[in-house]
Amino acid sequence: MLEADEFGWCPLHYASHFGHVKFVEQILEKNISLAYIKDREGMSALHISAKKGHVDVIKTFIAKCPETCELLDNRARTALHIAAESGQVNAVKIFLETLAFQDLINEQDNDGNTPFHLAAIKGHSKLLMMLADDSRIAWMAMDNAGMSTVDIIQSDIQLQFEDKVSTINLK
Repeated sequence: MLEADEFGWCPLHYASHFGHVKFVEQILEKNISLAYIKDREGMSALHISAKKGHVDVIKTFIAKCPETCELLDNRARTALHIAAESGQVNAVKIFLETLAFQDLINEQDNDGNTPFHLAAIKGHSKLLMMLADDSRIAWMAMDNAGMSTVDIIQSDIQLQFEDKVSTINLK
């Protein structure tokens, strides 16, 4: 097995981060178990490629080791959570089309957030529209604070309105 660095990354993590699909394929051919190694944050190479939106690398992991789709980081987030939080629309599309992710679409992390919640929290409007159009999304799933995605969006709109009003009042 290859030695990990101080971040817990091995060469597969770096190849995934930079989107080098050929290196990812070569590494997996030599040792498929490397796909299951997690870094200090509990992220696998699939999580890392999802964060960066490297669709070809994601497809490689799904094809060669689909069980990595179920890996959770230290905050109980799947690669789909990471892609949604990072606003990676194309990566989220791939995950939504993948059979291995069908049961994970509304999975909640340690804070009770689904990927839909995370897209709302980060304000990724294009991704929100895409997810909202998917009939499998649980619109009213509540996070640990008792907020649905709709609540998060409404509170964000209210905050934006209040910011505009306070800016006008300061003038």
